[in-house]
Amino acid sequence: MKFFNKNTAGILFFIIFICIKGYAEPVLLGDKSDGSRAVSVHLLDMRDETGAKITPTDTPLLPFSLKQTCNECHNCSKISTGFHFNYSDSISHDGRKGEPWILVDALTGTQIPFSHRNWSGLFTPEYLGLDNWSFIEKFGRHLPGGEIGENGDQISRDHYFRWLVSGNLEINCMGCHDVSPLHDQAAYAENIKKQNYRWAAASACDFAYVIGSAKDMPDNYDIYFGGVGDDARKIPPQVAYNNSAFNPDNKVFFNITRDIPSERCYFCHSTKYENNKEKWETQQDIHLKSGMKCVDCHKNGLDHQIVRGYENESKELGRQKLASMTCKGCHIAESNGEVPTSGRMGAPLAEHKGLPIIHFEKLSCTACHSGPWPESETVALKTSRSHALGVHGAPKEANSAPYITGPVFANGDDDKITPQKMIYPSFWAWVDNDSLEIIDSETIRPIILYAILSDTLSDSTNIVRVREGVWPLLKDEQITAVFDSLNTIDSLKTAGFVANGRLYTMGANGTLVAKKHNAAQPYSWPIAHDVRPASQALGVRGCSDCHSLNAPFQFGQVPVLSILNQNDVQHVTMSSFQNNGILFPRLFALSFIFRPWLKLFLIICTIFIGIIILWICVRAVDKLLKTIFQKEW
Repeated sequence: MKFFNKNTAGILFFIIFICIKGYAEPVLLGDKSDGSRAVSVHLLDMRDETGAKITPTDTPLLPFSLKQTCNECHNCSKISTGFHFNYSDSISHDGRKGEPWILVDALTGTQIPFSHRNWSGLFTPEYLGLDNWSFIEKFGRHLPGGEIGENGDQISRDHYFRWLVSGNLEINCMGCHDVSPLHDQAAYAENIKKQNYRWAAASACDFAYVIGSAKDMPDNYDIYFGGVGDDARKIPPQVAYNNSAFNPDNKVFFNITRDIPSERCYFCHSTKYENNKEKWETQQDIHLKSGMKCVDCHKNGLDHQIVRGYENESKELGRQKLASMTCKGCHIAESNGEVPTSGRMGAPLAEHKGLPIIHFEKLSCTACHSGPWPESETVALKTSRSHALGVHGAPKEANSAPYITGPVFANGDDDKITPQKMIYPSFWAWVDNDSLEIIDSETIRPIILYAILSDTLSDSTNIVRVREGVWPLLKDEQITAVFDSLNTIDSLKTAGFVANGRLYTMGANGTLVAKKHNAAQPYSWPIAHDVRPASQALGVRGCSDCHSLNAPFQFGQVPVLSILNQNDVQHVTMSSFQNNGILFPRLFALSFIFRPWLKLFLIICTIFIGIIILWICVRAVDKLLKTIFQKEW
């Protein structure tokens, strides 16, 4: 006992600490590069979610788990902390505002932007009553898995047994890294609809095929022992593999790469502006047309903390090297005595000859170079995540819900004006002074449907609109009728409707009363792409591109739509989002009308002053010479 003193205890503790630390952070085969730029061949043992090796003769045949399969060479725990996976992590770095998730119901006119991330102006999943299961069910189609998709312990009691049937939605490495031309991310989304979470990754790859639906299975279904119920028409989820994919050692070739092609990004990051009716009318980003890929700028290490490339990111993360991966860091030459970092990937250095310096203080680079050329009115747009672009059966109507518009030139997080996408929240709620309690769509749907069907004039039109995923158009009296129906459900509460940036309630005389409310204010997030070349940047035709009385940059109109009667669509002027008021931009733009006259006037004045000065100089010289020659020597 005397031998076990404080010194030996300290040494023993240090050894245990080092062993635990070394065990917790193993350096796996694929975690650290040896410097070779050659493509690694991924001929792997496929493993199921328990870690057992899969062979083509297994019974039952289980879907592979990428977490278990890839974890032999890559630290998946570290990978899963990346920006695409850590959206619900309260301690993660959220950075500047990004695209929200949008809860949509066309019939009830509901569109609610929300996020797990701490971005101002958004609702939270908890406020909307969305637990992890409900979130995955609605939005898992555009998730890379991991995070809450694997967090079955936090599932509510109502959905716990369904989670056991569907399995975890594990991290899906193939969603980005698979370069097989047969990779089908739409099949992944389709299997999310069927609640085939543990089968989703396999359904998208080129050597597996998934049939059946976990959604059709009873709560007591088990992937090992069955229990499909009495309905023979309902097929349990199951996977089949192409036997030729297995080599004699039962290893399978995964056609994956570190250098991800841009096409793999598009399933989740596409934007369609509805003024471009056809695909051939769209203009691709100048960087992609020049041969670059998304990952040339949006890089990451093993931790998968994707570089987002906005100007203050390097300061926020304390990683100064990120500064060279911004517009400014790549295209603006700065001489600070260090190794040059501008001109990456052969980027041309921007000169901006004659452009006043105040433009760089007030505007982001994207204000002039990104998104579609602004028009007198912003246009409706669709994104992959908000409109399920790329998913089979996604609505193709130009005005299908949710309604997002852009480009809106508004002040961003850094107070610089930047082009943005914008959405106005729209939903029904119980009103208690300034606090709102959102009413579930299931409660509102039959009431709205009755209000539509009771109006014979709008019946057929609205039914067609709803069938196409477009909001119905309700008159004021139909809205008040919905309020009356809601008040019969709970007479102690006041029903309200948020839309058009206002909160609508029913006044004492039975008419709609509107007032401003924080929950009704729009949410916007920056447009980074598509980037236009310098020859198509704002200002290339002169100051009038932005500083004329009809310039869309300041005086473009932002339409605000809702299910309220849209015969008189409300509009908001662009300058309202730029912290400049309305009067100053107009007075400043007015000055540009007289600037040519002012320049001419200044030229004439300059010539006149020059003549006067010349005349004075001649007189002075004349007098000086006379003085010199009249002097007696």
